[in-house]
Amino acid sequence: MCPAPHTDGTHDDTVHDDTVHDRLERYFVVSALRCRDCGDLHEQVRVGGETYTAADFAIDSLAEWRLEMDKEESWIRSHRSAVQEVLPDLADDWPETTAAVRDRLLAE
Repeated sequence: MCPAPHTDGTHDDTVHDDTVHDRLERYFVVSALRCRDCGDLHEQVRVGGETYTAADFAIDSLAEWRLEMDKEESWIRSHRSAVQEVLPDLADDWPETTAAVRDRLLAE
């Protein structure tokens, strides 16, 4: 769901919680595709009983992965309050990633 535009052409910072939750969870899965140790893309990652590949997100290189991460991180920064409200719901399943979002993207 896209935020509703104001008459001055800006966007409302409110978005539906389910949309924020789903988008953050997708971001977390995409972030998990890159290996912390070697920096390469994993062939697949398993999250909550589901298996994902970079191809599932139309990513076939580290450059495309970085572009996707940059796009999503920009979205997170643009929707700070909505993201802050939803992060606690994801913290049990994604403790390190939610902490990284809070510390690196929302604290700026």
